[in-house]
Amino acid sequence: IMMPGMDGYQVCQRLREQGAFKYTKIIMVSARAMVPERLEGYKAGADDYITKPFDGDEFLAKIQVYVRLKRAEEADGARHAITVKAIDDLRAPLAIVKGVISDVGANAIGKTDAKPHRQLDGASVCMDQIGAIINDFLDISELYAGEAELQPTTFEMQSVVSELVDGFKPKIAPRGIDLSTDMPAEGLLVNADRRRIATVLRNLIDSTITLPYEGEGICVRVRDLQDKVGVDVEDINLAIDGSEIDDLLNMPGQTEKYAGSGPRRAGFGLAVAREFVELHGGRLRAESRPEGGVIYSFEIPQCTDAAAAPQAVFSGVNTESEGYE
Repeated sequence: IMMPGMDGYQVCQRLREQGAFKYTKIIMVSARAMVPERLEGYKAGADDYITKPFDGDEFLAKIQVYVRLKRAEEADGARHAITVKAIDDLRAPLAIVKGVISDVGANAIGKTDAKPHRQLDGASVCMDQIGAIINDFLDISELYAGEAELQPTTFEMQSVVSELVDGFKPKIAPRGIDLSTDMPAEGLLVNADRRRIATVLRNLIDSTITLPYEGEGICVRVRDLQDKVGVDVEDINLAIDGSEIDDLLNMPGQTEKYAGSGPRRAGFGLAVAREFVELHGGRLRAESRPEGGVIYSFEIPQCTDAAAAPQAVFSGVNTESEGYE
């Protein structure tokens, strides 16, 4: 630390600024043993701080520990990079298949046999589900890699809800599922990542509509809580009972979905919604309806200054989170 010119703290900071040293472990060794001096080392980016005099065997043991940790982190980083590349490569063939299904369906219009229409509709739904799984998997991968990014802007919560509801209605209307909103007329401003909030709402709405559905429908409510904006997604699906609520918020979900030839496990959608809500300083809750169904709720701070310009936030999954209601 006490080098002439550039001291050890500055060297550590410079190394941390270089991408090539992302996984490099830095151990500071110094005669400076006061707590503020050690804390300064950690603040500069050191992984450990050893004061003189020190034991050689203990020092070598620490090095071995950090070498193993470095290798593990490098492996995790490589897996994340491969995952992102594989998911990105899946998007093009998925789009092509969806286009073929759409073209075939258009050419089949007017034919009396209804079976091909049902098969094409089912194939289109499955392709939409694959696309959603791809997006959710990429989101959860970024969250666990600590690379999830929020780009906050100021917008009205009602506008996002309206857009999502309008987009879902054609999808669920053929199944007789009603989708409604209950929102105050006055716009409620929030400083948040609009795309991430849209993902939260989309995943909450989508969480049960692919399950066997027995109920009145889904209602999305926006509530004015003075300093916060509350959002409820009430899904009146009688096919869901209270014992499934904990499973719905687990990652990955344990509730069976039915599509195609048989049941399958739920994906990452609710886990992604939960984490994005937490990145915004909120908490996603799920409450069981006595007669069946579930109410998802979350709150984020309300913005009273439309000119606010928040900075981008990088964060990852909080693995120490408490249990979820």
